[in-house]
Amino acid sequence: MSVVIIIITLFSFQAYGQKPAIWKMQTLWSAGELPYKILQDFCERVPVLTEGRLEILLFPAGAIVPTVETLGAVKFNILQVINVWPGYFSGKEPAFAPLSDFLCAYDEPWEYDAFFHYRGGLELLNELYEPYNAVTIGIIMWGRESMFIKYPVLKPEDFRGHKFRSPQGMTADMLNILGAGVVFLPGEEVYSALDKGVVDGADWATPSINHRMNFDRVAKYYIYPGFRSMPVSDFTINRDAWNKLPDDIKQILRTAVRELNWETIQKCAIDDFHAMKEMNASGSTPLVWKEEDIESIRDIAKKVWEDWAKKSPLSKKVIDAQKKWLQEIGRIQ
Repeated sequence: MSVVIIIITLFSFQAYGQKPAIWKMQTLWSAGELPYKILQDFCERVPVLTEGRLEILLFPAGAIVPTVETLGAVKFNILQVINVWPGYFSGKEPAFAPLSDFLCAYDEPWEYDAFFHYRGGLELLNELYEPYNAVTIGIIMWGRESMFIKYPVLKPEDFRGHKFRSPQGMTADMLNILGAGVVFLPGEEVYSALDKGVVDGADWATPSINHRMNFDRVAKYYIYPGFRSMPVSDFTINRDAWNKLPDDIKQILRTAVRELNWETIQKCAIDDFHAMKEMNASGSTPLVWKEEDIESIRDIAKKVWEDWAKKSPLSKKVIDAQKKWLQEIGRIQ
């Protein structure tokens, strides 16, 4: 914590006569990743923005509980804030998956962000979190993801017969339709799996994040951005902790999280640009798909959408809302 923050915090103790609320926040990112560092900067700003009345202590993935157990941790106030990919919880409610990465749907981050803020996406996410005593005040994106592969994949048919790391959910279902084998692994195990031949490719994060994890050392091809995967993470708070905040701090946090989202998108995009230059110079090969092949895989994704719409009433509600928005902006007919 900087000297400035300490001084402001001490001033606030005198001005308000109260101790700050101190929250624990666990993210999906490891401590070495750029999104984690951006979150660190955000947490350092919070005491300044709130005049010392709120502090957020940030923890990397797995530091307090395993990532897949963060939903229970926020429900029971073990963590006051989680920043994860909500699709991890699709085993509890299928609707979490299409609401946190609507497969092959969006082309640009603003499209997904606008759905959440102007077409009911945040309200839907709060509906999903309501049974878990949690409230979501915003989303955080890191841009289009990439797929690093040990052989060239230039069209949907090229997936057949190979094994890929994938998260559970819609992407895994599409890979199965394409004839690929799917292996579920946490991000920290992907490099080893690629290196040892356990998988032939991996669906994980952006080019720059994968570059820092050294995927390009063992998988010299990467698809970007043809696969059209663009997940969101959440900023979800224990409802009791949220309700204790005064209204001005609630508004400060909502506004700060919106800024955090666009800061993350833009800094990751800059980082991707430089990472791809480095990778290409060292022998990596970007795989740029033809537009007709992108549309072909989107048609397959639409079949996955329909399958997931049948999994629960909430999943259908989430998918129908996004299809309506995609029609409004001309992405689908």
